[in-house]
Amino acid sequence: MQRHLIKLAVVIFIFVGLSGCTGSSSTQSLETPELQLLAEGPLYAGANSATATWEFDLKEVLGKTDTEVSEAKITSVEVVLTAADTLPSMEKMVFEMTSKNTPMTRIGLYEGKITPGQPFALTIAAEQENLASAFADGKITFVGDFDVLDEEYMGNVAFTLKVKFELGTNK
Repeated sequence: MQRHLIKLAVVIFIFVGLSGCTGSSSTQSLETPELQLLAEGPLYAGANSATATWEFDLKEVLGKTDTEVSEAKITSVEVVLTAADTLPSMEKMVFEMTSKNTPMTRIGLYEGKITPGQPFALTIAAEQENLASAFADGKITFVGDFDVLDEEYMGNVAFTLKVKFELGTNK
């Protein structure tokens, strides 16, 4: 019995020692500035893509110089179709993101009619890949694939976009 207690004490001591060496970590929220998601015409019936690129300095965004992003996931995406004189009828949006070291990753989906001036929130995937490598790149490209219901539309279509992340950071 005493032998088992000694082994248990050694295991607890090792665990406490190792967890003390991991450094400090924290979780924080981060929101992109308002971005313009743009699809350049001509647009045709069916799937069309709009893109926006966010370039940032991680130290500036986090306000810390010695912080590294160890985990990142998207918690919400809000999109608004910018009003124009004429727009095609649109519905649905599949939302993805990519960066230099992050493959194209599907983030969320909206299944409904897209109306100018009315914000719509995407349903975010419950299971997401860790997007931390995108923050090391300093540049993230967002892609919104939406369906045009009209035959064709010769103009551009613009959306405003805000993305919220939850970041796990280490010092």
